[in-house]
Amino acid sequence: MTMKTILGAAAVPLLLSSCLVFVRESGNDPAPRAAAAPRAAGGAPAAAPAPAERTPLHFAMETFTLPNGMTVVLHEDHSLPKVVVSTWFGVGSKDEKPGRTGFAHLFEHLMFMGTGRVPEGQFDGIMEGGGGNNNASTSEDRTNYFSEGPSALLPTLLWLDADRFAELANHMTQEKLDTQRAVVRNERRQTTENTPYGIAWILLPAALYPADHPYHHPVIGSHEDLEAATVADVVEFFRAYYVPGNASLVVAGDFDPVATRKLVEELMGAVPASAVPPPATAAPVVLEREVRVVADDRVQFPQLYLAWHSPPLFAPGDAEMDLAAGVLAGGPSTRLEKRLVLEKKLAQRVSAFQMSGELGSVFQIQTLAAPGVELEAIEAEIHDVLAELLRDGPTAEEIARVKAQTEARFLQSIEDLGQRADLINSYRSHWGVSDGFQRDLDARLRPTASEVREVARTVLGEGRVDLRILPRGEEVDPAVLDRRPENTSPAPFVPPAAETFVLSNGIAVHAMVRPGTRLFAGQLVVKGGEAIVPSAQAGLAALAASVVNSGAGGRDASAFAAAVESLGAGMEARAGTESFNVRVEGLTSRLPETLDLFRDLVRAPGMTEEDFAREKTLALSAIRARVERVRAVATTVADSLAHAADDPRGRPAGGYEATVGTLDAAAVRGAHAMLVHPANAELVFAGDFVPEDLHRLLEERFGDWRAEATPARVELGLPSPSAHPQLVVVDRPGAPQTMIQIMRPVPVAAGEEWVTRACVTRVLGGSFTSRLNANLREDKGFTYGASASLARTPTAQYVTASSAVFTDKTGAALVEFKREFDRLSAEGITAEELSKAVEGSRARLVEEAATTASLARMLASLASAALPLDTAARELAALDGLTLEATNRVATSGLFAWNTYDVVLVGDQAAILAQLAAAGFPAPVPLSPEGRPLD
Repeated sequence: MTMKTILGAAAVPLLLSSCLVFVRESGNDPAPRAAAAPRAAGGAPAAAPAPAERTPLHFAMETFTLPNGMTVVLHEDHSLPKVVVSTWFGVGSKDEKPGRTGFAHLFEHLMFMGTGRVPEGQFDGIMEGGGGNNNASTSEDRTNYFSEGPSALLPTLLWLDADRFAELANHMTQEKLDTQRAVVRNERRQTTENTPYGIAWILLPAALYPADHPYHHPVIGSHEDLEAATVADVVEFFRAYYVPGNASLVVAGDFDPVATRKLVEELMGAVPASAVPPPATAAPVVLEREVRVVADDRVQFPQLYLAWHSPPLFAPGDAEMDLAAGVLAGGPSTRLEKRLVLEKKLAQRVSAFQMSGELGSVFQIQTLAAPGVELEAIEAEIHDVLAELLRDGPTAEEIARVKAQTEARFLQSIEDLGQRADLINSYRSHWGVSDGFQRDLDARLRPTASEVREVARTVLGEGRVDLRILPRGEEVDPAVLDRRPENTSPAPFVPPAAETFVLSNGIAVHAMVRPGTRLFAGQLVVKGGEAIVPSAQAGLAALAASVVNSGAGGRDASAFAAAVESLGAGMEARAGTESFNVRVEGLTSRLPETLDLFRDLVRAPGMTEEDFAREKTLALSAIRARVERVRAVATTVADSLAHAADDPRGRPAGGYEATVGTLDAAAVRGAHAMLVHPANAELVFAGDFVPEDLHRLLEERFGDWRAEATPARVELGLPSPSAHPQLVVVDRPGAPQTMIQIMRPVPVAAGEEWVTRACVTRVLGGSFTSRLNANLREDKGFTYGASASLARTPTAQYVTASSAVFTDKTGAALVEFKREFDRLSAEGITAEELSKAVEGSRARLVEEAATTASLARMLASLASAALPLDTAARELAALDGLTLEATNRVATSGLFAWNTYDVVLVGDQAAILAQLAAAGFPAPVPLSPEGRPLD
């Protein structure tokens, strides 16, 4: 819906929550310029004679259509050396699919996330570097983008918009989607869930419109639907609605029209044409009776919302209801304010406004109760005032007053070049004309008092929504919550036990039974993985896994996948640093047939030249893209610092472009024989089966599996902490965040020592309330989250900590990381923290037994790390025996000493260096995204 600022000024701050969702604004202006959308008009009335002293409104402009369908309006105004670029797209929340509410607004955020030409974070930087700025808004009916700046910046403004309109879909990533989804969800929390009375803007649409109406949901959408959005959804949405024929571009201000037209034709003409989506439609909604909605909120005073369906934007009756709103509220002389606020003192404030939309409008009265006043008393007075208006109509004096205010505010609004451009776009969208200013003003000023009364009589009837927001807890006794109830006794938990049998070829099978699930899950675990691959062929194991997944048993990738899916199963090969695993999951009722396919994937993968060529191309693309994944870069660099140059644990599992580029199909087939060698293999299974039956089925398929070649074995020593830990930086110019990765290998531990370390690490950064997250996120607000973890592999264990922080907080954030490590090393943890860590660790161990698949993953992890199969039971027992004294011996043993950790920073080096120096850190060593010294 289009927000009105012309009438009822007191309503403007509230309207922002309902009609338009604004993003990226700065300052505290309650009415961004996009709010000045066109006011209601009575269709296309005959022009009323203008008074002789008035000159009809007229603005010089040129309108044309590009070959791709985009409408362009050039409006010259040389009063200031300024230009505005405003683009409307005919898509709003009304165009969203079921299950994807909030998507139009989410996409508005995504439009600033960068392309190949203008990477993420540079859109604003380029614009602001030239003195420009930008913003955007979304409504039920449209999304608009606008930028402005000095006249000289116009080519850049047009180029930036043309680039993102043409290329955004080609550069959308999961990371970009996740980032803006989090922002939008926080915006919903801030503007509705955590704003007094904000919940009204979620409740009103649902009460006013049926479930299948395009306006039934709020513009900002639901958390569930936002979470469900995928990258594919984003790309589909862009390609459906962000097409030239669905757009109207206005360039307004100080420019040369000939040169600008040529520039627009060149830049915007480069956006490919595409089919224009059909407009959303809906029948008018009629409420036969009052719909009462009551909700509570964290507010002190009740607020009443009365809402009626009214004529759509620019339809006959829309302007009349605007005038009726001005008669009822907006100043001390208006009827409702005079009665409720001044005379009877029932309300603190009252507002009335017409919220106009293409598919229907809503006329609304909002009233905030005075202390101690019941809403029933307020409602009765409102209906009494409305009855008088509907019986006698407004007076001539009232209409004259409101018209004068309307005209003044309209003329004031179009003084602003940005609002003028916005109105031009609106006129193009609704009337098909560009210079509609006089027509619009005439429509606002034409209705008579009797016409206002007649339209109001058709609108302000019994069919309405009565929404009441009450102070939370007003009708309950909170004393019952003063005492926290005691927790019940913890239920005993014994992890399921595994049994082991051996196939005739020597392969051990570890099985855990879960009766009644009708499911099974298993993995082949082969020791070796990337560790047995020479450094010159780094990435070979990962490439081999992807080729293995491309078909088996004489079936190509498509046919093999179809066979697997027809059984309700899933399987996949995956290479790790020290193992090669093949996973299988399925229905116990189809266990034999599923194991047949599993055998084929393990023993008879297709590995054709065609598969190899395709997967190699994909692997190289993934490697090239790795540099854009900040966390992956940070992990790669940290691994390289923690290990010797020739240690396979110090390189990324996917390898490097230089090494993968040299591989051929023969190398992959040869590597497969070593990576999937029966002499290095174990099988693990969990599920609803009889172990003897599983033994028989596996023996039939794998008992004769032997290999003539001698299995490859690599003995990796324990990585030791660097004698001189480093602070390093990987430069990402213009990056809005710095990724901080802190890591060191630690001596291998098991049993109680491992459990103790895990609990201490959990206190440091293993939960939301951990020290790092509480400090950097909750207290300082530097980041969305900070964490620490303790990881173990077959040959090593590592403590890591990480966070993505605002670029300008890098130095301060690193100070806080050091502070928390130093405090932990010097003081240890508290008894309360230990208790919480023990319970959290216990819950994690219990969770490992939650599903058949998770049990199989646990068994595979234990097999990979050569740990006892009853490790979970041992660790649960160790948790029960932990003492604060013993835990703090570990915490203060030097394991968490700050000066033993490598620190990797991935961010804008130029912005980081001065911060680090000011915080007392040494100058970081610059490295490449692969952890190599720069030339």
